[in-house]
Amino acid sequence: MLNQLKLNISNFLLRRHLSKKKHCPKLITLSEAKKVALVFDAEDLDSITEVKFLLKYFLKLNIDVYVLGFINSVKKDNNFISTLHINYFNSKDVSFFGIPNNLKTNSFLRNKFDLLINLSLKNSFPVKYMSLMSNAHFKIGMSYNNNDIDYDLIFKLKIKSLNYFIKNIIHYLEIINHNNEK
Repeated sequence: MLNQLKLNISNFLLRRHLSKKKHCPKLITLSEAKKVALVFDAEDLDSITEVKFLLKYFLKLNIDVYVLGFINSVKKDNNFISTLHINYFNSKDVSFFGIPNNLKTNSFLRNKFDLLINLSLKNSFPVKYMSLMSNAHFKIGMSYNNNDIDYDLIFKLKIKSLNYFIKNIIHYLEIINHNNEK
């Protein structure tokens, strides 16, 4: 009950912040993209491995990639050490209502991205907040069956698996790229 109330207030605050922020979606193809952001729930080593696969995919296309993972815990263990392309934030870095606020998250929100991909399968609020408040031209995310139309490209998955989601993202980004070649 308390968690649901807290989530409702968090979503209200997010909607209020979004209403002040102007987002004009602009389709950016893979051949046009220069900077991509990936945001995800860093639950376990498998999710990190899957995200690294997508990171390598974009790097092969000479696209600069920034990855931000949320650890739903107060402590980070040795599996969650920031690297050149991957940074993490955890529960200590969010307010009572789940709004991220530290140097890494604030820096992320100031950056401009061509594409942003929310890889969260759980619709965790801190990841959702970072995705929707980012300065990205084109935002990609998943449908969570709550009629939110928050992203410019929304995936409704038959199989809730990060691997399946990433393969579909790559597939459709390549189709969009091919169909919009000049």
